[in-house]
Amino acid sequence: MKPTLLVLAAGLGSRYGGLKQLDGLGPNGETIMDYSIYDAVKAGFGKVVFVIRKSFE
Repeated sequence: MKPTLLVLAAGLGSRYGGLKQLDGLGPNGETIMDYSIYDAVKAGFGKVVFVIRKSFE
């Protein structure tokens, strides 16, 4: 059974100036969440759970 990764991503991004978790930052519009999921799977995690603010939905 592979472990689950819990990512605490509920910050407001006040220094960044917005919701950096959802902004397309990669060359093809990938988000930080996309990169986090990719890295977690590559590291051997079976699931990735993000804790976000309700207003991010």
